[in-house]
Amino acid sequence: MSRFSSRLLWLAVPALLGTSVFAATTPGTTPQGTAAPKNPLALQFKTPSAARGAAIAGTCAGCHGKTGVSVQADIPSLAGQIPNYTQFQLAAFRAKLRPSNVMQQVASKLSDQDIADLSAYYAAQAVGPAWKAEPAARARGQKLFTAGDPARNVIACAVCHGSNGRGLNANHIASVTNLPPEYALEVLKEFHEAPTFGGLVPPETMRIAVKPLTDKDLKDVATYISSMK
Repeated sequence: MSRFSSRLLWLAVPALLGTSVFAATTPGTTPQGTAAPKNPLALQFKTPSAARGAAIAGTCAGCHGKTGVSVQADIPSLAGQIPNYTQFQLAAFRAKLRPSNVMQQVASKLSDQDIADLSAYYAAQAVGPAWKAEPAARARGQKLFTAGDPARNVIACAVCHGSNGRGLNANHIASVTNLPPEYALEVLKEFHEAPTFGGLVPPETMRIAVKPLTDKDLKDVATYISSMK
């Protein structure tokens, strides 16, 4: 198994436990009225406070940049990210489902309310500037992102992420606008090399969407989304 696919297997764990990784933020019950299995990624919190999240975010600036705009090509920007996605990632790190010693330690200190407040803060921040890009690669990536390639069964990324790449909070579709290029490419490769997620949405949708892409395609798409704005 490749190092990329093994890093994504954590997404299947909650499904194997009989829970949804994108469940509501409050516990539920089964149709029979019995208690539902505990979802390690479910959160309970009051109305998120971006102001409180700003205070917590000070400890994140060293890696993710001031206001969540990363200046390191291999570290994700958090600014402008949809709150549902950020909540999910932080909960996964805290539950030690998503690999990363650093992020697991950071998330272990966060309460459900902290996670919600941080996510609200970053969602309210302006997306960072576009990264420099090689024009030809950017043009190829833009075509794949906006139109896909029907002849190869390549779905346009814009169908889910939107023409501006900003995603959709209600459907847990992440913002990809101006992600650092190395990080963007790594994530695309992870989904490309991942095993099936058994219909788990949106991870399975991503896996299917990028499967027909070549290594060159992946680099071109990463080049484009890192330089969209």
